[in-house]
Amino acid sequence: MRTFSSVALVLSLVACSSDPQAPPNTGLVDPAIVARGDYLARSVAGCGECHTPRDAAGNLDMSMWMAGVADRFDLVPEDPNVGQIPAPNLTPDPTGLGAMPVAQIIRAIREGIGPGNRVMTPLMPSYVFHNMTDEDAHAIAIYLKTLRPIDNKLPTRQPLPIPLDKPASPVPESAIPHTTLPSSNPQSVRAEHGRYLAAEVGFCMDCHTHWVLGRDQPLDLDALFAGNRALSARDWTVPPPARRVIYSTNLTPHKSGLDKWSPQDVQVAIKTGIDRSQTQLCRPMPSGPFGAFGGLTDSDTLDIGLYLTSLPPIDSGDIPSCQ
Repeated sequence: MRTFSSVALVLSLVACSSDPQAPPNTGLVDPAIVARGDYLARSVAGCGECHTPRDAAGNLDMSMWMAGVADRFDLVPEDPNVGQIPAPNLTPDPTGLGAMPVAQIIRAIREGIGPGNRVMTPLMPSYVFHNMTDEDAHAIAIYLKTLRPIDNKLPTRQPLPIPLDKPASPVPESAIPHTTLPSSNPQSVRAEHGRYLAAEVGFCMDCHTHWVLGRDQPLDLDALFAGNRALSARDWTVPPPARRVIYSTNLTPHKSGLDKWSPQDVQVAIKTGIDRSQTQLCRPMPSGPFGAFGGLTDSDTLDIGLYLTSLPPIDSGDIPSCQ
């Protein structure tokens, strides 16, 4: 993980307004830290995409922002007693984070270990978030403590068909590909910032890398960003005509992926959910006005575009269409 000098944080927090869209009432906490945490949790790391209930159309229920989801994932849908995993309540209600110290929240985010040393499932990508900076991890934790408390007691996790004696191993920072732009190119610094957003504090790399459940490190480190991860339409509340299983696309500049895409093409797709051929991107890609990525800044989405279009290309073969 990346380390920076300690940030002096005042932890006397006042809950925010009952309006889930209102800015948090931060009390004595530095508003800039809360604002950074809000942006990261809402739009970059996309915490709300997993920890907020959805309606029948798959849209987030903002009245229950970050209040957890009882049946967020189901690894064994054919068995009602095995494999169901709730997404925890992240509000500071006793049914959620309660008075959990900031340090414990950061440990859960970056190490995959929750209260009572409970091992979290790899569906929480702590193995990716492990590489985010200390400052950003602090900001997210502080933001969560300013949320409106919501009483939402969730069921316990059911027995799982995979061993869970330790959290998934972090992705080695050295394994994450760098931009191929030469350092003499003035855009290389922005592309490297895109690397941080897409692979260390964001979850692009997690969803767009082939994933093997039950392995110590679920991501195929030899094919990062090459897509082909299977995602359940049921888990992501994706209505028909989508397939029951949706495979993520190749984000490297190979002909099976983003070949001939410009950084601006990627920027528009991330922000609006419309690709360069004017085709709507498939859920669970959280783009557009109702998804996490719709809230990303133009600068950040362009940095991600500069990074992805300058990755070493990887042939991912034919990935089935989501339709």
